[in-house]
Amino acid sequence: MSRKNVADHLDLLERRLREALDLVHRAQRTEQTATGWSTTSADIGRLIAGERDALSGVRQELLGGARTAVLAYLRQRVGHAVTAGELEGVSGIEEWTRRIRELRDLGWDIEALGSGPGRSYRLRADRLDQSVVDDDKLIAQIKGGNPKDRLIEYLFHVAPWPVAAARLERVAKSAGWRTDLQTLIDEGWLIQTHEDDGEIPPGFYRLARLED
Repeated sequence: MSRKNVADHLDLLERRLREALDLVHRAQRTEQTATGWSTTSADIGRLIAGERDALSGVRQELLGGARTAVLAYLRQRVGHAVTAGELEGVSGIEEWTRRIRELRDLGWDIEALGSGPGRSYRLRADRLDQSVVDDDKLIAQIKGGNPKDRLIEYLFHVAPWPVAAARLERVAKSAGWRTDLQTLIDEGWLIQTHEDDGEIPPGFYRLARLED
């Protein structure tokens, strides 16, 4: 994670928000025309797209992929309704509903509440069943990003279950996976071993906290 990159993305987000707000301030209140509003709304739409790109950039630096971010947010709010707007903001992408479908396919019990723009979602169970965690299908579905991104996504899926080192190496697809894991620890992720918690078998790892 680059602190400078995070700061740059946040600076861009702030500029886009200020520019969009300025357009709203300058919009005619009493003599607005359809043509004038079309131009203004198009400009606001362009800025909103830029805001989404900035949100995506921060998310990528801190969490990796959009699916990881959506899962992390839902797991932090298990049992509570989460709005579509929240999930779009968290994911930083327009096609965030695809990530919901993917998470369901991986075994997460995500309930849709309502329909249309006001719909929301609720994660019903706080963890995957251990049979799902032990299934190689889960490893096969962790595909994108770099080794570090794949590791943190996998750990989010399997927590609080401990996972063997051999499985982490398969997820990372890299012989240097231990270095990537240490980078995650250095960034603040609480990833424990047998030395940290005697209940964790030797040679296994566990994401002990879902926040960094």
